[in-house]
Amino acid sequence: MAKAKPRYCELCGREIRGQGHVIRIEGAELLVCDECYRKYGRKPGTFSIMPRREPTRRASTPRPRPQVRRERPLITEDIVEDYAERVMEAIRRSGLSYEELSHKVGLSVNVLRRIAHGEYTPTIEEARKLERFFKIKLIEKVEADFEQKPLIPKDYEPTLGDIARIKIRKRKK
Repeated sequence: MAKAKPRYCELCGREIRGQGHVIRIEGAELLVCDECYRKYGRKPGTFSIMPRREPTRRASTPRPRPQVRRERPLITEDIVEDYAERVMEAIRRSGLSYEELSHKVGLSVNVLRRIAHGEYTPTIEEARKLERFFKIKLIEKVEADFEQKPLIPKDYEPTLGDIARIKIRKRKK
């Protein structure tokens, strides 16, 4: 007597022990293992990860326009490129020593020197302290470019291939 060919779950790929179960997913009948049957097969009707579509409307009822969600542009702050020259010039104009400035500004002498000589880029907080004391501009607002996320239409029903791609992308990240 020949040994029966092993059967594999069409969802997870495990070897099916015993009879197996036939379930409907996205209109397709699949042979699945006990665990996938527990996850997806006990729900009546067809399982879908997307919400069900609304019942079809009559021709006289106008279809609502898809809403376009506009996100506000992301505005960030950045240090100007010529910060070292601006700080050095402000220090010269003040006529104070690095030690005196360090007490008044609230930064260490070493940090002040390194910023003035361009060896150290100040943090936003340090740049704000320097801006307040010297009344100079060191921080500029930068509007970041972003890609608008594509919207999924309400009547979209994903296929098994779409679900597989979604799961693969999530694993890679």
